[in-house]
Amino acid sequence: MRRSITVFPKLTDKEVSAIVETRKQYAKAFNMSVDCLVTNNSTSKRFLHKVQYERIKEECPTLPTGLIQCARDVAVEAVKAWNVKRTKLKRKHPKKAERMRRPSMKEKCTMRYDVRTVTLRGSQLTFSTCGRRVKAIISIPGFFTERYPDSEGWKLKGADIGIDRKGRVFVNLIYECPDYDTVENDGRIVGLDRGVYNIVTTSDGTHYGAKDARRVKRKYNHVRSELQEKGTRSARRRLKAISGCEKRFVHDQNHCISKKLANTDGDVSIYVLEDLSSMNMLRLRGKSNKTMRKWLSAWSYSDLEFKLIYKCRRNGIRVEFVDARYTSQKCSVCKTIDKASRKGNRYVCRHCGNSMHADVNAAINIRDNYITRIEQSGQAAVNQPYGWSATGEPATEPVGKTLTSKPSGLS
Repeated sequence: MRRSITVFPKLTDKEVSAIVETRKQYAKAFNMSVDCLVTNNSTSKRFLHKVQYERIKEECPTLPTGLIQCARDVAVEAVKAWNVKRTKLKRKHPKKAERMRRPSMKEKCTMRYDVRTVTLRGSQLTFSTCGRRVKAIISIPGFFTERYPDSEGWKLKGADIGIDRKGRVFVNLIYECPDYDTVENDGRIVGLDRGVYNIVTTSDGTHYGAKDARRVKRKYNHVRSELQEKGTRSARRRLKAISGCEKRFVHDQNHCISKKLANTDGDVSIYVLEDLSSMNMLRLRGKSNKTMRKWLSAWSYSDLEFKLIYKCRRNGIRVEFVDARYTSQKCSVCKTIDKASRKGNRYVCRHCGNSMHADVNAAINIRDNYITRIEQSGQAAVNQPYGWSATGEPATEPVGKTLTSKPSGLS
């Protein structure tokens, strides 16, 4: 498990100039490494070090050996990713794959440091440059040291150092805890349904709407189309300025939602999600229209899933997955599958008359599918009911403890 924190050390003009020169030579070492790997059709660090190390040392005489090795490792990773993308592209567009540009790094880059080239002793940070080793006093926020203390195994494993658009030197410290274990909570099982109109809906009836996210996406889509159609120099500058704004907004929203779900009062032990790993394949196979493909391509379900998993892990909450088929078409009470029962955001079962929000109905089905699976596998009983009838009474005998109240969200 990894965590990162960004700090802005106060440096002199001479130290900033040394970092600028280090970035230039670091980028040169990276590009030389990429050229060697692509020319020799290799992704071996050992081969690259044997063939190219002396040449890089001649071209970049003041670049420290540790940073040469860091640039080499980054180059190997970039070429591996480039090879994977080009192989996938060859299957459908061979000519585009041949014209695909190899990885390159500009002089205004962010440099990766490892434990050999950056150290942190107390509040003193030191890192290598083309000149002398830079020393600076930094202040790490208290919330970070309290949440990830050294006593639990959190150690500094590296850093990313660069200069932002405002001319400030930033250091992104990367901490890692390989043996981080938590004690699982003993609580309820909650199903989560992810969607386009509601980002998350719980089986308890809580909705996290996507109204703001859809508004922001429409806004930036309109602005981008207007600027691209204009095509002037100022329009291109504006496009560059707003690049990433929408992505950062969605990331922040997913962080807020996953944090609320993970920071419960200890009454949740398992969150159950749909397995949406085949979503991209369905979109590529053309099983949806143009509008739906546009929505699916802008749907950040995977990012929310990633954030929820690592936040819940720290609080002792497990995240499980079930098959996504028919969860929106099945009645959560009588378990009858009928596509016509769903009408927009309402689900009205034509068999038993059950009526509720369609997303809540799907979330309950997700939860019940997991409960059924663990019952069939012989695991311990859980304190959740299987379903409720249209009259408000349990359709089957509750599993485990007796349920004393009707789940929220059921009408």
